[in-house]
Amino acid sequence: MAHVPYEHRWAAARKRFEAATAKHRPKDAKAVAAALNGDAALVKALKAGDAVHRAATAGDEATKDLVAAGKDAAKARKAYLATLGKALDEDTASRGDKAAAAVCERAMKALAKEVAELEADIGADADRFKAQAAQAEKDAASSERAQKRWEANINGALARAAAGVAKVRAKPTPETYNELFPALARDLAAQLAAAKALDGLRADPDFYRRKLAPWAGQGGDGPPMRVPPDYTARQITDLIKEFATVCKGVVQLVGGR
Repeated sequence: MAHVPYEHRWAAARKRFEAATAKHRPKDAKAVAAALNGDAALVKALKAGDAVHRAATAGDEATKDLVAAGKDAAKARKAYLATLGKALDEDTASRGDKAAAAVCERAMKALAKEVAELEADIGADADRFKAQAAQAEKDAASSERAQKRWEANINGALARAAAGVAKVRAKPTPETYNELFPALARDLAAQLAAAKALDGLRADPDFYRRKLAPWAGQGGDGPPMRVPPDYTARQITDLIKEFATVCKGVVQLVGGR
């Protein structure tokens, strides 16, 4: 829900008060007029609270500023209502106008209620900002843990891939190759899929996942996912070289965080 400025809410409440008491306040009552216009401190406090909302932050500093604005508003409200109430009481008493006194008393109660609700909302907003800051901190910690887990998992997958590449290069036979694929590539592809939820990567992990697809793909059972028994050492070496090149890109992706 969009924030309705505290200052605007106060201005509306004051207008309602003035409209309710207009016929019962003599225009030449200087003390009453001065009291009505003595809301500068209250307006200043409310503006300070509105400034916190305009800053669009919800951290500890924003909470602190909003709490301070609420305290200043409460202090200013007490002084303002006390001065205004006294001025109205003295004016109606001096004129002996019981009807005016009754109207002003009801209007004062309504005004006090509206300002109290406004202060309560400032306090509730401060509590909300505090809760949001706490949740953001919790989410950041959770995200950091998730990223550390992912780094451990993908580094493990890369280590297994490197060992597999070394094994095939040492013995480039169809049997050796087919022992490793497509599981080796699918292990890496799964970690790249999980990387979509992470921030701060150097490149789009899907770029490397697509490059791994020929070794990890589900369609068919042919090269490079698996090789037939008559594949030569040269053909196998070429395939493992291409796979190793993709793995190097993934290493850079992880190291670029």
